[in-house]
Formats: sequence, C-alpha cells, structure tokens
Amino acid sequence: MRRAVLLGIAYTRNDRIERDLIELGELARSIGIFPVARFWQFLKVPLKTYMGKGKLGNIAEYIRLYEADGVITDDELRPVQKSNLEKMLKVEVLDRTQIILRNFARSAQTSEGKTEVELAMLEYRLSHIKGSSNYLSRAAGGIGARGPGESKLEMDRRTVRKRIARLRSKIRKISEERVLKRRKRLTSIIPKVSIVGYTNAGKSMLLKVLSGFEVKSENKLFTTLNPTTKKVWLGENVFALFSDTVGFISKLPPQLIKAFRSTMEETLDADLILMVADGYDEDVNEKLRISERVLENIGAADVARVTVISKIDLCNESRLKELVREHEDAVFISAKKNLYIDELMARLRDEITKDYLEKELEIPNEIWPTVSKTIGVRVMKFKQTGDVVQAKLKIHPFLVKKIMEENRVLS
Repeated sequence: MRRAVLLGIAYTRNDRIERDLIELGELARSIGIFPVARFWQFLKVPLKTYMGKGKLGNIAEYIRLYEADGVITDDELRPVQKSNLEKMLKVEVLDRTQIILRNFARSAQTSEGKTEVELAMLEYRLSHIKGSSNYLSRAAGGIGARGPGESKLEMDRRTVRKRIARLRSKIRKISEERVLKRRKRLTSIIPKVSIVGYTNAGKSMLLKVLSGFEVKSENKLFTTLNPTTKKVWLGENVFALFSDTVGFISKLPPQLIKAFRSTMEETLDADLILMVADGYDEDVNEKLRISERVLENIGAADVARVTVISKIDLCNESRLKELVREHEDAVFISAKKNLYIDELMARLRDEITKDYLEKELEIPNEIWPTVSKTIGVRVMKFKQTGDVVQAKLKIHPFLVKKIMEENRVLS
C-alpha cells in the first residue's frame, strides 16, 4: 500500500473524528503510506460494512479516479467488516490497530522491543482468526463434518497460540529481570524520573538536553519504544536517573497495552513523572487527558508529577498566555531552543528533595569538601567561621545518621 484513503466513523456530533483522521494520516506517513483523502460519516449504530453502502460507492469512485491502492480505517475492524470493505472497494484494507502495530515494528530496535511488538501482532491476528469466516469457506458439508478449511483454521490457531505462549514466557523473564534491577535502584539514594506523554511531544529531545547525551529524536511517531535511561545532574549536588518512555496515543490497541506492560511498568516505581505536552498542538488538553488515562490504566496515577509544556518557541504571545492560564502549575520550555531549562531543573530539584530533612549544622573545615559533595546532600547556604562551616543543608533521610556520625558533624 502506497496511497490510501482514510475512513472514520462518528457516533456523536462532538466526536473528535476529524482530528483522529489527521493523526491517522501521520501514522500512515510514518510507515511510508501517503494519505490522498479523508472521509467520515455519522452513524447511529455500527454497520457490517463499516460505512453506509451509498457512502462506500462514492469512495470507490474516488479510489478509481485518484489511483489509491488501499484504505485505512480509524477503528479496529471486525473480520466481517474488513471482508465487506475489500469486496466493495476492491483494494487492500488496513485498520488503525494494524497501522499502529506497523509503526511499533518500524521503531523496534532491541530484542525486548521486537518481542513485545511480535506478541501484540500475534494477539491481533489470533483475535481475527477466531472471528473470520474465510477460513471455513472450503469446509466440507454435513453435521459434524471436518473439512480442510476447518483444519487450516485450527492449525493456524494452534500455531499462533504456541508462539504467543513462548513470547509471553520470554517477556515474563525480561520483566523479572527488570524487577530485580528496580529493587537495586530502590536502595539507591538517586531518584528515578520517568518522562511520559503523548507521542511526538518532545520527550526524547528533552532528555537529550538534560543529559547531554545523544538520544534518538525524530519528527515521527513512536521513535522510542524501550526506555532510555540517563543519569542527569540537576545542580546543587542533586542527581537523578531519567527514563524516556514509549509515547501514548489515542485508541491505543489493547494488544499493545498488554504486550508493553513490562516496559510501561518502569513508570510505576518512578519517584517523579514528567508529563510532557506539546504546547503548539491545538489538541494539547485532550492529549494530556489521554496520557492521564494511560497512567491510570497502568496504576501510576498516584506517582508525583510535574507537567512540562514544550515547544513554546513555536507559540505566539496569545497562545502562551492561554497556556499559562490553563496550566498555571506547569513549567514552560523549549528543549530545541534551550529556553527555561534552568527553571525546569530548579523545579525538579525542589520536587526531588521535598522529603529531605533540613539541618543547620557546624561542619569541621577538613570534612566540609566531602560532606558538600556527597550525593543526597543539598547545600542550601553555608558560611565559613573559624575552624567550622556553618551550613544549612537538605539531606536524604538515609544519609542523616551517616553524615552526623561518620563525619563528626556538630548539630
């Protein structure tokens, strides 16, 4: 498929069908399919033909005139809908789930990512084998008869189920290894920050700017599939491990949520979530709501959070005022132009150390360099007086006793 017509259905007048079709077009372009037109229709109930036959007649004529070789629907199709569309339109038909799966397959680089994508694809295939009547078209007649079509159906089901079982086992092992790594991190005083948000919101670019490391960042959907973790210095002796995660999207297929649960679990044990949203996107509020729902679905709704509105270099003054009014507690940045990154880092320092214990101490001069450079000790202010340094510190709870005892600090 190279040139496709996009189709969508709405059941209410306030449906976001037009915006969903624009996003579907971006998904298609990401895998090399050029959208030539968009058609949508209001319906009261779902149809076996997906759209009304009259509408499909007009679409068939458009396909012929503009030499499109495929159709992409904005909804996951039932097998009977897919079969009917292909018969009526006489071109290849793909649905939104298949397009998203192909995007994920394009971006999968690691063994884990490829395993999760393959599992999601097989889950999708199995659900459609179960519902397809094409496999039974050659079945022998008669009560209790078992024809070649039925044998092929059962064979396909069995083959797919066996492969799914092997992939699930492999992913379980990966998840167990990740749990062990997480347990080790929990004993560390270096906090974990998870960068999340809608796909293409600027998460990878932000991690690149914060860490100084090269992080893959493209103007394509789903560039990041597996978490990329970097240690970041936030100033004032505060460090954190930042992880870039897979982007969220509307109508995310359940197969993908299940398959990528082990990847998404990285967010569950984060000390802080950075919710990144594209301020230039007119649909920013809806995409923030979608991201919130995904976090709820994976059980991360209660993790502390900072909202970051990105790409403000693209926004005019009136747009910025509107965003500030609607998201007054957010931090506004441009990672590309390096705008207000220092302000973001200051906010992160405060969030990360909000449970640190404040201490005003007198520290001997000879051990002050060691204390002041200890990770987990934030120096708020200090003054040298004679043989001691009078310091106001914020100290990680795990370190207070050590600092007080091992370094002979005077309280």
